[in-house]
Amino acid sequence: MKPDLGMNTFCAAYLLSSVLAFTTLLAGQKRITKPECSPNLPQSVQIALERSSGVEVSCRIIPPFIQGDFDGDGSSDFAVLVVSKSAHQRGFLLVFGKGDAVVIGAGHPAQYGAGKSLDLNFDQWELYPKTRAVETGVGENKPLKLRGDALLVSYHETASGLFYWDGKTVRWYQQGD
Repeated sequence: MKPDLGMNTFCAAYLLSSVLAFTTLLAGQKRITKPECSPNLPQSVQIALERSSGVEVSCRIIPPFIQGDFDGDGSSDFAVLVVSKSAHQRGFLLVFGKGDAVVIGAGHPAQYGAGKSLDLNFDQWELYPKTRAVETGVGENKPLKLRGDALLVSYHETASGLFYWDGKTVRWYQQGD
């Protein structure tokens, strides 16, 4: 028995027209490339972000912000992942309980690893409590004594270090390579 070419031709034409109609429909729709980042930030952080107009919140790591006492004054401070609006360089905004804030990385030079960097490419971060002992860092003679909590950051579970407040500025302490 010979196949019915008329029916096969009809089915192929129908399938092709359906695919074309579907792709035309998709082409007219807005593509969403990433989920919108809108963490529930405290008001003090929102104000600091408005004042730091060159950066915006980044959700490249979960959680996008960490609460701690980074300056050791007994009040809550926040570290928030940010990215520079112009060059998309990564970093974080440190917001102190009294409202002062400083951008580390994200287009601002910061000690990170062996040199200064405008783009902090760490892919993990966590609170490092000031009560936790700090191991002697790479090239250091004695362990660091923290005055407040710090941020432990690492890149692909290899190189790691601490960002900490020394009373005047944020410093870097290399822990491992």
